[in-house]
Amino acid sequence: MQVAIVGLPSSGKTTLFNLLTGSGEREAGEAPGGVAIRMATVPDERVSYLAGVFRPRKTMYAQIEVTDVPGISPSGDASQVARFLGYLRTVDAFVYVVRTFEDAPGALPADYPIDPVNEVEALNLDLVLADLRVIENRMERLKSSRRMAPGEQEELELLAAIHPALADGTRLDRLGLAPEQQAMLRGYALLTLRPVVLVVNLSEEDFASRTYPGAPELAAHSRECGMPLVELSARIEWEIQSLPEGERGELLAGYGIKEPAIAQLSRTLYDVLGLISFFTVGEDEVKAWSIHRGTSAKQAAGRIHSDIERGFIRAEVISFEDFRATGSVSAARAKGLCRLESKDYIVKDGDIINFRFNA
Repeated sequence: MQVAIVGLPSSGKTTLFNLLTGSGEREAGEAPGGVAIRMATVPDERVSYLAGVFRPRKTMYAQIEVTDVPGISPSGDASQVARFLGYLRTVDAFVYVVRTFEDAPGALPADYPIDPVNEVEALNLDLVLADLRVIENRMERLKSSRRMAPGEQEELELLAAIHPALADGTRLDRLGLAPEQQAMLRGYALLTLRPVVLVVNLSEEDFASRTYPGAPELAAHSRECGMPLVELSARIEWEIQSLPEGERGELLAGYGIKEPAIAQLSRTLYDVLGLISFFTVGEDEVKAWSIHRGTSAKQAAGRIHSDIERGFIRAEVISFEDFRATGSVSAARAKGLCRLESKDYIVKDGDIINFRFNA
């Protein structure tokens, strides 16, 4: 699953990208058009706990692929915006980074004041217009067709129904489309049907006080649009990340927080992508495997290896909470907390699974 970080110039999106991926300065040439791509680890105390019990040679947390796309300028040229939008059609979700601090000289035009809701809408508008062009081109082709294939009349009617909303600047995810309508639109790779997480990049002072320009309006906008909101200060996050892990507690306490906001953001992204984790454990490796909610045991086995999916017999399952309460697999089994599940069992978040299969 891939997430794109987007924002206006000097919003702090590349700093956020580096924080999420645990990297230093951005490296050039990782993908066409100056797009950087790296993996971000999703912090999970359950993996840490299991690693402490099994002391494996290797510990693997869940990961998300994150891309850093060149900044959008409100006055950017059309070809630059087109390249940017073309790349975004390959991702599954977006992070909108907006800033609320004034100390970035020349970052924005003088007539573009600090206004987080306005920045969100500016980012939305580029995506809405891109979807509008796709819809209009398809409608034109369908209307000029001499004979429509089965289903194309229904498709044209749906496109005609959503066109006014896009023309009015409204995201498609605000329309409450039925699942079958979304399925009909899936082949268009429409940008405004993809989930968004809002990240507000605050100054150190604003983060300490939890106040910033436009805060109530942005919170209301976040609720109305169904876009989760994460508040952080990239500067503070860099300070936290630069310290040895054992020394971070005092700095976190000084700001009145339990953990770095970057950890909260990683988990929020994981959630909006519709992902959960199951675990495999042992002396060799403790690993979190990412799957979509609703995945069956047999399909989950395929995440590990196609041979395990093909030869699937049963899944031996213990919930993480049952494992932690008993302290070991054998103790959980002795208390009847270890279950044998069939191929159709729907895997739950936190399941510890040992797959039985024919080689």
